[in-house]
Amino acid sequence: MDVKLAGLMQIGIIVRNLDEAVANYEKLGVGPWEISGLDNSKPPFEDLTFDGEKLTTKGLQIKTAMMQAYGLEIELIEPVAEDTPFMRHLKEYGPGLHHLAFNIDGKYQDFINGEKLWIRAQGVHGEMDFSYVDLREKLGLIVECYSKIQGKKAVLDFDKKPEVIE
Repeated sequence: MDVKLAGLMQIGIIVRNLDEAVANYEKLGVGPWEISGLDNSKPPFEDLTFDGEKLTTKGLQIKTAMMQAYGLEIELIEPVAEDTPFMRHLKEYGPGLHHLAFNIDGKYQDFINGEKLWIRAQGVHGEMDFSYVDLREKLGLIVECYSKIQGKKAVLDFDKKPEVIE
């Protein structure tokens, strides 16, 4: 497999209460946030699948808050529906870092083949195709990567030099 993690795109954080987390971040000067949610009871989410299966529960699955900062996207995720991978993660590990999303250099299918897929999501009228690859044993984290993504996302290149603060 000749695939590289070419650029950091997103930091995903699981929280218990989205409104409280957003307020706490904003008190520290991190914001503003764009609040939304994944509700699969109405289009365009009728063809969204997780782990190869359609979600059986209908309605609001997760609430999210997104913002662009530090050259990438920060995503806060509050699981809402009980029988979802996100809620199971929150119950097992508690709040905290959930995933890092990377732009990959190489074939998407090569990257996800042979790995444990925590979530494989395909849908939104064919606009989205992404995976959460469980690399906790190899790298200590879950990696999100995209074959297709709706909209544009910022990418912090691997070789970007940090600004030195003295």
